[in-house]
Amino acid sequence: MITAWLRRGLLGVMVLGSLAASIQNLVATRSLGSTTDDPVADWEARFQPVKAMLPFQRGFVGYISDSSIPGVPYDAANDEGEYILTQYAMAPVIIVKGTDQEWNIANLSGRAFQEWNTQHAGAFQVTPLKGSLYLLQRIGK
Repeated sequence: MITAWLRRGLLGVMVLGSLAASIQNLVATRSLGSTTDDPVADWEARFQPVKAMLPFQRGFVGYISDSSIPGVPYDAANDEGEYILTQYAMAPVIIVKGTDQEWNIANLSGRAFQEWNTQHAGAFQVTPLKGSLYLLQRIGK
């Protein structure tokens, strides 16, 4: 008798835990500012102007985000996810971390961009885009 109640209780705890995790994921997705029910498609649309501005359809493009700027706070889990989404959105262009390429994407908050721009003034031609994106072309490489 106690074993049956214990099983039901454990099953109830598992169902409630699963429901809580699902709600937490839904809230986290909504807080990203998704305008549709497909945040991956939103991410791809966000990077479409960058892709269109590149002078090639295949090649290597550098990528930096807030985690690349010392002293700027960032969420490590979101940072890695955003990097993977960027690789997907920019395919077949190959995304590599850093700004060693002639063409680079900066996915930076306002504070991070100010820090980066102060340190790299004159080294890149910067094209600001919507959504905290910047297309960077190295000058004189």
